[in-house]
Amino acid sequence: MMQILTRTINQLARIIGGCVHCGGHGTASEFSTRLCLDCADAVNLAPFRCRTCAVPLSTDDAQCLHCIQQPPLYTRTDAFADYSGTLQHLILQYKFHNKLAYAPLLADLLTHAWRNIEPPDVVIPVPQHDSMTCTRGFIPLEYIWQCMDNSTPVNSRAVVRLHHAHLQVGATALERRRQIKGAFAATADLTGLRVLLIDDVYTTGATLSEMAKICIAAGAAQINNLVIARARMGK
Repeated sequence: MMQILTRTINQLARIIGGCVHCGGHGTASEFSTRLCLDCADAVNLAPFRCRTCAVPLSTDDAQCLHCIQQPPLYTRTDAFADYSGTLQHLILQYKFHNKLAYAPLLADLLTHAWRNIEPPDVVIPVPQHDSMTCTRGFIPLEYIWQCMDNSTPVNSRAVVRLHHAHLQVGATALERRRQIKGAFAATADLTGLRVLLIDDVYTTGATLSEMAKICIAAGAAQINNLVIARARMGK
């Protein structure tokens, strides 16, 4: 039912047109009919990224030095673009100001980032604590996923969030690692599964690292990540 609704919404978007960011009716970008070419040009795609953490690189190296010296528990991370400018504005407005109309666009961008991914056995969105769901009134990642036309199995309750002591926004790398420690628990048997973790923004990797640790403890054979945006903040 949701896939039919998604296709209908996409068809209507092509007919009506218009950029959800600037409101203009210029030429649509290659990423989405909901983002005009001018706004898309302000998005930093970065030609080279570390295959493990997706941090932008200046050359076509497979990995950044940090991932070579301290390999994380996950194997690969794919990101649509840098967390800056237009994309940062869209994500912040969506998550913290209830701009739900941005969800289909963010779903389009996540779909674009998906194009080079080997299909996983299961998709697990980074969970939101129940208290935050009550505050926001919706679960951002789940709503974005529902807007995607993707038939890959998703288990949004395979990992649950046990606490949400602080918002991660503005925290340093060390603070993020401390805040997120012990925040998740697995509720599903992931033995032998290739797991794809989905998040909106990869900043320091603290959240995804903690998620990967929990999934591996639950038996996962491999962990990869897919995010809409990758921040340039140091680890």
